Amino acid sequence: MNELDRDTELVRVRLQRAVADVEPAPDSLPRLLAAARRRRAPYRRPTFLVLAAAVVVAVFVGVAVSFQTPTPQPASVRPGDYVAAVRDGVVATFDVASGRERGEIARISGGAATELAGDQGRVYAMLSTSEGGRVVEVTAEGQRPIADVRDGRALTAHGGRVAYSDGDHVVVWTGGTRRDMPTPGMRVLDLALSGDGRLALLVERGARAELLLTDPEPSTVDDARAVSTAGCAPLAITGAGQEIAALEAADCTGPGRARVATYAADSGRKLAAGVPFATPPLPPGRVGLSADPQGRTLVSVPGEAQWLVDGPEVLPLPLPCAPAEPCTTLPATF
Repeated sequence: MNELDRDTELVRVRLQRAVADVEPAPDSLPRLLAAARRRRAPYRRPTFLVLAAAVVVAVFVGVAVSFQTPTPQPASVRPGDYVAAVRDGVVATFDVASGRERGEIARISGGAATELAGDQGRVYAMLSTSEGGRVVEVTAEGQRPIADVRDGRALTAHGGRVAYSDGDHVVVWTGGTRRDMPTPGMRVLDLALSGDGRLALLVERGARAELLLTDPEPSTVDDARAVSTAGCAPLAITGAGQEIAALEAADCTGPGRARVATYAADSGRKLAAGVPFATPPLPPGRVGLSADPQGRTLVSVPGEAQWLVDGPEVLPLPLPCAPAEPCTTLPATF
């Protein structure tokens, strides 16, 4: 090999070595493809971070639920039963036909019950407290406060409404809406509500008692109409569907007999005079009158007697007395 050939071969070898130095490494292509895939794929959080976030959310929700206050459930009264406060704080139901106590439905606290009222299976109570008084709904857990009162009396409930007298005004609750109606110059003895929201007031003005009726859903009692009751005012009143039932003396000149009359709530017209029945003396304010959805009325004189008035029938009922306990001092109520 001459010198020229040696030089040419030497150049060829050096060129081959230079090309070998710039060839890609065996793993170059896989690395390039992986980098391209990472650029195209959306960002994903690491799995352990996702799981940790889910655990935190679950714990937070569990704690929040555990601190929620459950909605008080109203005490339930079966159709055909009436309600009485049989001893301190205990409200029980009784079968109206047999007079047998069915059982305790609630225990109320925070004050002594002074009045009870029922409506559509719900029970309301007025309590005497150290601060004055309180109106509550009786619940399975005890009671749900409705309002504080200063001089509360004449509690009634009908058609989803609750009414009572407080000092010199009458309060009516419909759902969460409160209406205050001044009653200047009147002493409220009893209240009743009709199914369409009319308010009946048995009031004393001076030495005279009278029955007044308002329009539906009143905002004042100034326009209330006086109802003719033929001689003497009722002893107690209650709502009975779209009408007003009134316990009246059968003879205004002599005690010892009474009857349950019915008045149209819209006009005040007497619809039925009622059947007279013998009673002990019935002073206003001490006798309770209530009606059930069937139109029957319960006349309750605490510690003395009570009757179920069902159309022309008047049936004496046993007093609601708890075993080994004195009888209640409050009128029972449907």
